[in-house]
Formats: sequence, structure tokens, C-alpha cells
Amino acid sequence: MMKRLILILTAVALLGCIAPGQRAAAQQGKAPALGQEVLPDEIQFREDYTIVVNGRVIIPDVPPVERDGVIFVPLRFVSEAMGAKVSWNEQTLQAVLEWDGARTVFTIGKLEVDYKGKPVLLSKAPFIYSERTMLPLKISAQGIGYEVYEQPNVMVMTRPDDAAAPAQTAQADGKGKVEKGALKGMAGIKEKARKDPITKSLKPFVLIAWALTGILWILRMIGAMSGGAPDRFKDKIVIAIFLAAGVPLVLLTMFSTYWAAMVLIGTCVVGLVSTETYEDKIVTMANTAQGMGLICTLFGLGLLIGPAIAERDIAAIGYGIYVKIEPTITGLSLSILLNMLFGYEARKRIVSQRG
Repeated sequence: MMKRLILILTAVALLGCIAPGQRAAAQQGKAPALGQEVLPDEIQFREDYTIVVNGRVIIPDVPPVERDGVIFVPLRFVSEAMGAKVSWNEQTLQAVLEWDGARTVFTIGKLEVDYKGKPVLLSKAPFIYSERTMLPLKISAQGIGYEVYEQPNVMVMTRPDDAAAPAQTAQADGKGKVEKGALKGMAGIKEKARKDPITKSLKPFVLIAWALTGILWILRMIGAMSGGAPDRFKDKIVIAIFLAAGVPLVLLTMFSTYWAAMVLIGTCVVGLVSTETYEDKIVTMANTAQGMGLICTLFGLGLLIGPAIAERDIAAIGYGIYVKIEPTITGLSLSILLNMLFGYEARKRIVSQRG
């Protein structure tokens, strides 16, 4: 009798231990799917991996993970950062990505993907990790209209209709195969230059300064006609060439436009207000051109690069470095021309003195 009582009590205790786990599984609506949850030692966190979407570095709330050479990102990242319409079916464990009428359907634990109506086999299946649905990044991007270019530590994704993204692209076919495309860097730089709000805001000020400098030149010419040194017209001719030919050339050919034009205009203003002799004035203008070029470059870079770094906008950073160096190039070019002119005048003066 005592043995039966002990057995009954033992059985009741075991049932009490097992029942809570069963009740918890029932409350979740399904049994735990342990086979779909990837263990931490099966994946590698890739915090060094860079994801670029339309020219901007995007950081997911969970770092990209690598599983046997394939990069995976959370489903939420595909929705928020890449602009896809995403739906999740809890019963079938399927994630559906939709964009522009095309659908890509992933099933957790399955290698086969419904890629725009065609079956495609993945090398690694989507999985669940830390309660997040993880999808392969590359085919997900291709399924929602992105062109993809991949390197060991970076994946660059652009949409064909986004002309502002200076990225190297790739073309995907229906089998998920990727072919390297053409560089779009120069097109992206031109587009950034055209839309740069800081450069646009300089336009009225630069045009007004250009006009006022022309008026100042006229007044100095009128003053020079009343008499003075024999070479009183030489500096006016040099400045006239800069104002009439140099400024329009810069505005029409350079990406930095008004920044580079300010170098020319500032150099001309210094030449017009200076009371030095012709040769000394040429040297002063040469030094001014170098200084103005450097100041405009640094100021322009500061206004553009600071916010671009804060926003991790790679396109804007590349545009800034490439374009904002143009004022320095303009200043150095002017300085070289003026120094050559000074050397010519100095040699001519020495020859005349010897004669």
C-alpha cells in the first residue's frame, strides 16, 4: 500500500513539472520550432560589414550576420531602409516582399524562394534568430528592384531610377545571377552639384559681387585715363580678362561653380583696390588667389562634409571631396599665371636696364 502511494505521488509531481511547459507552448499557438532557430555558434556577426542604399550607409538595429558566406539582415531592415512592402504569415512562416508589382516569397527553413514568380534555390535558407526573421540581403534587394554590387565587406544597392547615387551597380537576371555594371560616379557628382542647396544659395551674392566688381573696374579705368604711371593700364587689362572670360568659364565648366567664381572675383577686387606698383600688385594678386582658393575649399567642405558625415551620406562626401577642391585648383592656376606674368615683367625690366 505504501509503495502504491509513493508511486502515485511521484507521477503527480512529474506531471506538475511537465504541464507548465505544455501550457506555455499552447498559449503561443504552436509548439516551439527549435529547428528554425539558429544557434549563436552557427552565425557570425559582421559589424564590419557596410550596407549602402542609394549612396547612404545604413546601419540595421541588429548587425548583419554571415552564415556560411551569405549575409542576412532582419526583415524589418528590408522594410524600413530599403522601402519594400513587407508582410509576414505566422502560420506558414513566410515573408513576402512586394515592390512595383513584383513579389518575392521567403519561407523560414526552406531553400526554395518564389522570386518574381520563378522558383530560385538559395545556398542558405532564411531563419529566425533572437525573435527576428533573417533574410538573405542580396536576393532580397534584387527582388525589390535594386541593382547590387558586392565586395567582401560591402554591398552597394541602387535603384536604376535614382540618378543621384554614385555607386557601381550590377544587373540581376531571373535566376539571381549578377553581372557587374558600369560606374555611375560622374553622373552622381554632376547631380549632386546641380542640387547642392549651399552652392545654389551663393548664386545671387556671387552675381551681385561680379557686377559690383565690374563697376569698380570701370571707375578705376576712368581714374587711370586722367594720368599716372606709364603701366597704369596693365593691371586693368589683366583684371578685365579675369572678369570677362575667367568668371564665365568657371561658371560654365566647373561643378563647384560659385565657389570657384568667388576666387576670381576676390582676386580681382584686391587688384583693383591695391595702390601698389604694377609688379607688386601682380604678386599680391597671386598670393590672394592661393589664399582665396584654400579658404573657399575649406569653408565649402565644412558646410557640406560635416552634415554628410553625420548622416553617413557617402555620395555627398565623395561629391564634396571631388568638387570642393576646385576653388583651390582655380586659385593655384591664377597664382601660376600671375607669377608667370610677374616673371615676364621682371625679365623685361632687367633687359631694359642693361640696355
